[in-house]
Amino acid sequence: MHNILSLDSDNFSNILYPLGSQGHQTVVVYFSASWCLPCKNMKPIFTKLSEYFQENNIIFGIVDIAQSPTLAPQYGIKSVPTIAVFQDTRLIDIIAGEMPFNKVLMELEKTLSKR
Repeated sequence: MHNILSLDSDNFSNILYPLGSQGHQTVVVYFSASWCLPCKNMKPIFTKLSEYFQENNIIFGIVDIAQSPTLAPQYGIKSVPTIAVFQDTRLIDIIAGEMPFNKVLMELEKTLSKR
């Protein structure tokens, strides 16, 4: 995972609310769990998404809810796998469930076109 950050309770807010950030910042976060089979199936799809958008100045990160159990409820994430899209520190979309790459890509492009 060359360009995907490993996020946890300690560094999540630093990524979402960077000091001195200028302009618009988009952060796409994959909430998963090590024990979750659909999450394991979605991980390569999320990696492929990060590669697809690598030129778009978007930050991609993964949160393992087993290691950071307070983050998901804080943003209304009720199940995994879930992809959460943050724009300028605000949660603007949630893409929940296991789905093929093309469907996730379509959902994410639709969300990002609104920014």
